[in-house]
Amino acid sequence: MKEALPPTGLLYSARMRGQEMRDADGVFTQFYEALRLPDYFGWNWNALRDCLRDLHWITATRFLVVIDDAVAVLSEAPDEREILWRALDDAVTFWAGKPVLPGQERITFEVVLLCPPAAGSRH
Repeated sequence: MKEALPPTGLLYSARMRGQEMRDADGVFTQFYEALRLPDYFGWNWNALRDCLRDLHWITATRFLVVIDDAVAVLSEAPDEREILWRALDDAVTFWAGKPVLPGQERITFEVVLLCPPAAGSRH
């Protein structure tokens, strides 16, 4: 039953409000606040992507990003929605594929998008 045990390590959970992420500024603000992004964060997509692949300022080995009302995310800028989803997917892939050096723990990065059941068929 080892699989039933929760993973070990320090967990950092960031919960964001999709209703406040209707445009890029709202997305950047939610990530800045929830992940305590450093002051040098550039408030653009490349800067967000870079920060999601770093996270050195947070002492944790497991990261969980939860976005409520995900259907509202970038609803005022739908062309940019794919950029955000790709950045999140790239971060998950980056952390999953990063080699673990001796004496280090594997870092995991997971994203959960919460939306009404019917919304999944629209996006």
